[in-house]
Amino acid sequence: MIDYLKYKLQKGLSIVEGMTAAAILGASMTVFMTLQSTQEQDFSTLRKFDKAAYAVELMFEELAAVYQPIATQYGNPQVAEDTTAGTQLKAKGFSGLPKVGDEIIITGVGGKYEITARTVFDGDQNTTLTLDRSDVADTNIVNMAADAALNANITIISNAQGSLDPYHSLDLTRHEDAAYIEDLEDDDLEKVALDLQNWGALLETHLGPARDGDIREIAVEDITKNVPLDLDNDGVTDTDSEGDDIIEQVKKKQVTITIKQDNIEERFRRLFLSGT
Repeated sequence: MIDYLKYKLQKGLSIVEGMTAAAILGASMTVFMTLQSTQEQDFSTLRKFDKAAYAVELMFEELAAVYQPIATQYGNPQVAEDTTAGTQLKAKGFSGLPKVGDEIIITGVGGKYEITARTVFDGDQNTTLTLDRSDVADTNIVNMAADAALNANITIISNAQGSLDPYHSLDLTRHEDAAYIEDLEDDDLEKVALDLQNWGALLETHLGPARDGDIREIAVEDITKNVPLDLDNDGVTDTDSEGDDIIEQVKKKQVTITIKQDNIEERFRRLFLSGT
């Protein structure tokens, strides 16, 4: 009788309870293994990003070599004849043909203008420039802001080959895209197309081929920084007659290289001023 009661009072797991416990354990193991796999993948990606950072530094150094904030003038160009406001301008005084993508201003004419085409020199060393208004967001505004007068000075304010602007929105995941590369070259941007191929291949070496959702892109923008003025270099900000600090606005080029792979995204940023 005692043995019967001993076994009757003993408690264990029912089949249902055992199956429930096994299911919970299995789910926990699945979650643990998934988290571990995700963490290992993230760590692997971060190690790749460390290597890619060296490639990004090289890209910044090569961009610094390209950057030419003081534009080459190609002689002393001037307007060759009185010209009604439009998209074409006859110019004289160039010592060499300006490049497509160079940006100019014209004395007496408001606005900035990008050279989108130019003719070869005629017998009088004149060339006809095709212009596109570049200082307004409205793409419908393309004509010169006013008539251009004979002998008005033409000043080149940026050179296509010394500007970082052509690198804006450059998609490094497309470094093997023949049509994309050809489009760049057709715009007289052979150097940009070459850098695209070299830099894209370099990043692929460190990060592997780009997959859907990956980002490897360059963005270039103009920014203005407020810088304290110190003309006498005494380490103290100059002040005006009322004792307020004199602040100077300085325009800089900001280049951002964005790399995104899996769920990790990094932005590398550099400011360029006077070629630095």
